[in-house]
Amino acid sequence: MFNSFIRYRAEKNRQLFIKNCNISDAPRLEEEVFPADCKTEMDIIYKDGDNPLKLDIYTPFGCYGAKECFILIHGGAFVYGFKKLDQNFGMHLAIKAGIPVVNVDYTLMPDATLSQIIDEIFKAMNFVYIKYGFKKFHTVGDSAGGYLAYIVAVAARSRHISHGLWVFEKLKGNVESAGLICPGIRNPIKGFPGIYFENLQGTKKDMQRLPNYAYDLNLVAERDTGLRVAIVTGEDDFLCDQDREFKDKLPDAMYYEAKNDGELKMHHVFPIAHPEWPQSVKAIEMIAENAVGRR
Repeated sequence: MFNSFIRYRAEKNRQLFIKNCNISDAPRLEEEVFPADCKTEMDIIYKDGDNPLKLDIYTPFGCYGAKECFILIHGGAFVYGFKKLDQNFGMHLAIKAGIPVVNVDYTLMPDATLSQIIDEIFKAMNFVYIKYGFKKFHTVGDSAGGYLAYIVAVAARSRHISHGLWVFEKLKGNVESAGLICPGIRNPIKGFPGIYFENLQGTKKDMQRLPNYAYDLNLVAERDTGLRVAIVTGEDDFLCDQDREFKDKLPDAMYYEAKNDGELKMHHVFPIAHPEWPQSVKAIEMIAENAVGRR
């Protein structure tokens, strides 16, 4: 049962989290310098409505008629964030991999449930399948976006899993790989941010609809051994222990745990904030290799 105190505490945590993210992200975004060797198509509407959802496409120079792309999903504990946060990283990834990167926005919790977010990302993938001819997908994301990159990939590859998550959008194309940057693996049902996954309101009639693996990716990891997975974490990443444990569930996964180097501290989602760091370059190379070089 989801009582009012639990929801009150989760809401306070959500507000504090957003406040802290705004403080740290604003100066970073003002100072970013984007790589030059990339064409950008910005703010393409993929879902109409009162609050239309948009995506960007970053295509490396010299790439024509691509039939595959990355689907980039930003983090923010499911309650914060926007595609601009990952633009610099996405452009570096496109250049390194030689294929386009599609950077998507989605509705944040608590205005959306987990099922709705996955459905929206499926819609973005179907949109670029039809409009741009991308038939193969490689999901990639950081933190909560890393969680989404994995759950979207396994749901796209299994109708049983997608229906278990209450996602009924039929995906066109195929997902071949998932790149996870400091992913969140566990999300407590009665804590932040997992309490927003189903947006239950605290009555006795409320019952959990989502399967247990929605709250712990370890429980679904062995269901798809064909998905190529790359996991990135860092020495100062507060989710490092979770990521190590998850890696052990995926023996074929590529794994990189970046170490601190002087003033370069491998904090949570360091490749997103600093894609030019040597450790970030290595992480981006591994994600690109997992997608296009490890067939």
